[in-house]
Amino acid sequence: MIILIYIAYYFFSILPIMISYRFRKYTIFDYQYNKKLKWQRRIMLVFNYVALAVQVIIEGELKRIVPSNPDYGPIALSAFIFLIVYTIFPISWLESPKEYLTKKKKKWK
Repeated sequence: MIILIYIAYYFFSILPIMISYRFRKYTIFDYQYNKKLKWQRRIMLVFNYVALAVQVIIEGELKRIVPSNPDYGPIALSAFIFLIVYTIFPISWLESPKEYLTKKKKKWK
């Protein structure tokens, strides 16, 4: 049963990061003209904030659970790591899209 809890925890923790990575390639101009993309971005932003809240709750509650059942100890460390990762990467990718894409300039010889 503990293995299933670990699998579900890591799946639902890593899934928003992978999906947010998809939105990293879009620019502000892409969001201006595509309403479907705007709504997808908003839904993913809410999903990431929910995942962040779950990590905070797990980090707070596992301090009480781990002394009684040490099998859940690695989840506390993982929740702390995911807490840092969520605040740095996926939420920032969704909150501030790129202004433009950098294109390589051709050199004339």
